[in-house]
Formats: sequence, C-alpha cells, structure tokens
Amino acid sequence: MCFKNWFKFLMLIALLSFSQQLYSQNCNYTFFGNVYDNQTKTLLPGAFIKLAEKNLQTVTDYEGHFHFENLCAGDYTVEISFLGYQKVIRKITIAKNLELNFFLKMDDNALNEVVITEKKIIETPTQTRSVLTGINLELTKGASLGEALKKIPGLTSLQTGPSISKPAIHGMHSNRVLIYNAGVRQEGQQWGVEHAPEIDPLIADQIIVLKGASAVAYGSDAIAGVILVEPKPLQYQSGFNGEVNLVGGSNNGQALFNTRVENSSKNWSWRAYLTSQIAGNAKTPDYYLDNTGFQQFNGAVMAGYQKNKFGFEVYASNFITKIGVFSGAQIGSTTDLQNAINGTRPLPDADFGYEIDRPYQQVSHSILKLKAFKLVNMGKLELQYSFQQNNREEYDQIRASQSKSYQLRFELSTHNLDFHLDHSLSKNIKGKIGYNAIFQQNFYDGRYLVPFFNSLANGVYATEKYVGNKFEIEAGLRFDYKYMVARLRENPNVSTSPEIRPEFNFSQFSASLGGNYQIGSAVLANFTFSKGWRPPSINELFSFGTHQGSGTFEIGDRNLKEESALNFATGLKKEQGKFTFDVNAYLNLIDNYIYLKPGTELILTSRGAYPTFNYKQVNARFTGIDFLAGTEIVNSVELQAKYSMVRAIDRAKDTFLEFIPADQYGLSAIWNIEKIGKLHNSTVNFGLTHTNRQNRVLQSQDYAATPPAYTLFSADVSTKITLFKKEVGFSLTVQNLTNLAYRNYLNRFRYFADEQGRNFIFRIKIPF
Repeated sequence: MCFKNWFKFLMLIALLSFSQQLYSQNCNYTFFGNVYDNQTKTLLPGAFIKLAEKNLQTVTDYEGHFHFENLCAGDYTVEISFLGYQKVIRKITIAKNLELNFFLKMDDNALNEVVITEKKIIETPTQTRSVLTGINLELTKGASLGEALKKIPGLTSLQTGPSISKPAIHGMHSNRVLIYNAGVRQEGQQWGVEHAPEIDPLIADQIIVLKGASAVAYGSDAIAGVILVEPKPLQYQSGFNGEVNLVGGSNNGQALFNTRVENSSKNWSWRAYLTSQIAGNAKTPDYYLDNTGFQQFNGAVMAGYQKNKFGFEVYASNFITKIGVFSGAQIGSTTDLQNAINGTRPLPDADFGYEIDRPYQQVSHSILKLKAFKLVNMGKLELQYSFQQNNREEYDQIRASQSKSYQLRFELSTHNLDFHLDHSLSKNIKGKIGYNAIFQQNFYDGRYLVPFFNSLANGVYATEKYVGNKFEIEAGLRFDYKYMVARLRENPNVSTSPEIRPEFNFSQFSASLGGNYQIGSAVLANFTFSKGWRPPSINELFSFGTHQGSGTFEIGDRNLKEESALNFATGLKKEQGKFTFDVNAYLNLIDNYIYLKPGTELILTSRGAYPTFNYKQVNARFTGIDFLAGTEIVNSVELQAKYSMVRAIDRAKDTFLEFIPADQYGLSAIWNIEKIGKLHNSTVNFGLTHTNRQNRVLQSQDYAATPPAYTLFSADVSTKITLFKKEVGFSLTVQNLTNLAYRNYLNRFRYFADEQGRNFIFRIKIPF
C-alpha cells in the first residue's frame, strides 16, 4: 500500500474514533492507589490487584502503587491479595477518577481485615521520576532500550548507525547513567558510544527513569540518573499463563518473535522469556546503508519462593547479538575520509540483504542473580549476589587476509554483593541502610584498545524519610571507595615494551536531601539537592586505538581525576484531572567533567583512516528543563505537548560543549476508543517531533557542521479484539511518516549518511 493510501487509512480510523467517542459513554476514568503494611506503614511491592468484572489485573510496583486506566463508569469488584495477608474483596463505584489506599494487617496464622482509606498519603520518590509502562511501553516493542526511552522528555539516544543506541539523560551517557536490569546493576563494556547496553527491553513490565544524581541510593557513577528495567513481579497465584509477541518492520525487514510463559502456586512461582530477532540493511529515503543488519537471541528465567516472612528469588539471562558495522564509515585514506565527510551519499552502494559481513561485533552478556529476604520486626532484610560476564568480539575489515578470527576480544567479569535493611523507626520515619561491593576483572586478546584490569569497589549508605500528612522529606549519606590496577605495556603496541601496573585509589562521600509537598489534592511539588561523584573509567584513562563500531580513533589520559557533581532539581507534577503536567528544572555543576572531544586532524592506521577523539576534563555546568503536559479537549480526545532543553558549558572558557542534544519539541493528538464493533481499548495517536539545529557548537569544534533542524511525523494505531476468550492486541506504528532525509547530531555516523527513512512496524500480542 502506497504512502498516500496508508495516510488516508490512518486518517479514516482517527475520524471514526472521534465520531464514535462523541456518542459513547465516558470510559476514560482511572482507578489508582497504593498498598501498605498497616503496622509498619511500609509499601508492599508485588501485591496482586484484580477487577473481577473486566478480568483486569495488575501488581503493585516497587513503590506499592497500582493503577487501572480507561475504565467506564460503574460498579466493580476489587480483589486484593498478598502473601501473608488476607485476600480482600470489596465493591467500589467509579464515577470519576478514584484513588483508594489499602492498609493490610499482617497475621502469620489468621488473616485480618483490611482498612480502606481515601486519605492521600504521599509515597513518591523525592527525585524526578518518569515511567514507561502500559500502552506506551507496548508501542516500543521491537526497539532497543535507547530508542524506547526517547519517548520521555530529557532522554535522548546516542547512536552509531541504525542498529546501536545507548540512552542519555540530560545529555550525559555511558558510565554516568546506571542501568539496573531486573534488579542487577548492568556491567557491560560501557566505554565507547558504540557499546550499547546488552538488555532485552521485552522482559520489562515497566521502565523507570530517575533523573539527576542518584549516588546515595545506587552508588557512584549515577551522576546523570538511573534507569530501572523492571520485569513484572512474580505472582504467587495458582495458574499458568503467557503470551506471544510478533513484530515486523518494513524499513530493514525486521522480524521479531518473543514469548513469555509463567506458572505459579501458593508459595512457588516461575517465569521464562525468549526473544529472537533479525534485521537487514536499513534504508534512508534515498539509499540503503551497507552492512547495518543485526541478529539477536535472548533468554531469561526467574523463579521464586515465598512463605510467611521469608523468600528467595533466582534470575538468569543470556543476551546474544551480532551487529553489522556500517561499512561506509570504514575508509582507507585520509583524503577519502575527508571526501566522505564532505559528501552527501556514502560508499559503497548497497541493496537490501540480511547478510552481515566484516566489520561486525559478536556480543554476549550473561547474568545470574540470587536474592533472599526476611521480614523482621524493624522491616525487611535483603541479601543479593549477582555474577555477570560480558564477552565482545570485534571482527575488523580485513584487506590483506582471509582470517576468520576476531581482531579484538574483551571478557569482563563482575561479582556484585548487596546487603540492606529497609526499616521503620516509627509510623512516620522509615529508611534503608546497606552495604555493597563490586569486583571486576577485564581480559582482552588481539589488538590493543584498553588494558587488563582488576577493580574493587565498596560502598556503605543510609537514607531516612519522614512522611507527614502533606509532605515528606528524605536525606541520605554514602561513602564509596574504589581501587583499580591495570596491566599493560608501557607502549601498548610494542610487545617488547616493559610491562607496567599503574594503581588507582578513588573515594568520596555522596549526599542527598529532597522533599515533596502536596499542593491541594492533585499537585505535587518536589525538590532534590544531591552531591555525587564518578571515578574515571578504564577507557577514559587508557584508550589508545580504533573504536571499530564508531569509526573513530580514541586517546585516553591516565592523569584524569574523579568527577564531582552538585545537582539541584525542582519540579511540579499533576497526574489527575483533565489537565495534567510534569515540569522539572535542574542545575548540575560537575568539576573535572570528562568528555570525548573531537580532535583537529584525521589519522591513518593500518586498518584505515579515522577521525581522532581525545578524553578531556573541564569544569562544566549543565542546566535544563523537561516539560510534559496534556489536556482533554473533548471526551476521550487528548492533546499532549512536551519540550526538553539542556545547556552544557565549559565554565572556565564559557563555551558550549560538544555532543549535547539540541532543543526538542513534541506534540501529539490522542484518541481513546472504548469500542467499535468487536474492537475495544483502541488508541490512535498522531505526533510530531521538532529538533532544533545545535547551533551552539561551532564548526571549528567538530569535523563537520551540525545538521539542520528537522521535523518528524509519526502515527500509532492500537486495538484489541477478543478471540477464543482472549484479548489479542494489534498495533501499527509509522516512523518518519513523510520519509524525510535528515541527520541526527547525536549519531556518530552523521558524518557519512542520513538517518533511517519511513518505517512501518506491525505488532501482534497473543495471550494464552
């Protein structure tokens, strides 16, 4: 079907949706709340909530929060259950957005009554938070983690071509953004923009983004923030269920198969995931990008046991991918490289195909997690151990050899131990004290990029929170120490050079102070002040060589010092009513900020010609605003607007830093349709995103001028239909609707090629 016909089809659906809603009943109400322990006033993550009439069910998230959206007015039966507490059945009436908080009494033998209250008690983090869940998460299936999170204001994606993407918060990425994968701090080879996180987003029931320095709760490195990829908590309700997801993409021939199966009983529960994905060469509006296909095969299994006040959980996963590296960035001479940067169309010419040739990367990431907890009088004791192994093989473009072996291999092993106590000192005061340790070893084989190293990090921390009627305040303190020793040749590229073993010791305190205040019944104001820090990573200290995936030659500096950050953030949030908003402003002062600065010349190596980049250190200032607002203009028709801005300045020179995202604006029109014939819970979303030119960076600061501004249009259509008593979901996403040719400033391959053109993505979700 041609583009015009597709566009007419989508417009027809939107018009039908609009006309239908003018005469339908109001089915846009939200039922939400929290579940607490009545004695300790602690939240109960993993509690099971069900609306019997609709056969809708959910579990409370890590904050004990639940919500149901798009409900019609009427009477409902709510069922609440949690291990060690009485199952409760209550009747409710929904005639408006309704909040109910449940306080459960615990009894090891008999199960007592549940007290229900409509009094608002604040239980949100004092830190700025965004959540990707529900239909918004469903519509990212098939995308990488970095691409999925671009829906959230303040988050961007640092790219190297169409297949490698890593998330950035407020312009900062890599080691400054901690990612927790199913409760495990992800430890891959974060060095390099082309080392994307090895995470399957399809395991997630929700993705939580905490913006701003989070070192006290999550450890050093969390200067920009934290991303929590959260699977659905195991459900200890008898029964077997699962689902199959199928995804297809038109632009690169993407095909994805994913399945989830789970089974549980009163005390035992298990779940398994499997994902297989393949994609071929991506296409810009005018040409194919040679050797940009990828393949993935991912699996995960989790199992748990809970009885009375004790429980344990096991999680294991393996992520395997083969990624083609765009051959248009692999160039033989500095003259040809300069011509490619100045040109408009990359070489070589390519057609569509699934074959992946050199250069490419073969990556695997394995995780094993063991967790146990016990409820005690003061709260909850938890112990967690995890082991990770990240293997990366890089196969360079070989001109004079038929070798089938890799040219570089990394093996990074990480042991992580965490012990903490969630406690309640009184009805209004609760907190956490804990200790964690991380031990790492890195091995490499082949050409030099970074050396062998061992590192050991230890941290102790404590946080306390006071919860009042309309406000809460939280404070925390942490101390971290990191020791690292490297092993390398004095001249890494000369095998007869003397071996050296430089040692490093880093340590600092982190602190935080934050609060929430409820204004009226719907608006929440918050502020946070935090001090964080980050030791330099191995690549920043010792890199010297070609980064294959990004097509660059990078040079480290072993004299770099640790970064120290002071962060202040404040915001207002309103999540109820016909007009909602979430606006946040921040100031981040970072001393000894480390970044990769473009050099002044191209370098010729035995593997080809590359632009050079050097790790430099400056005192930086980051300021910015994230804004999201929505309003219901007529029944079930909503307009949503968003805006994000970040400014990053070298405080000494008063000049702007490179590779910071430009201002971005977004506007969406959303129709929610309760029912059309046999279709129900349908949504139609037309959106546009405008990205300014990054005109604060001079052409003399980079190898090429920053790309012009551009506006992208998109559309999402989703619906459900009941087949064999199961709700089967369908969705269609159209990216770059007008097939615009443009270049993204945050894509390292913008020097050589345009971004991906129009892409139709079709998804099917089949429960069983």
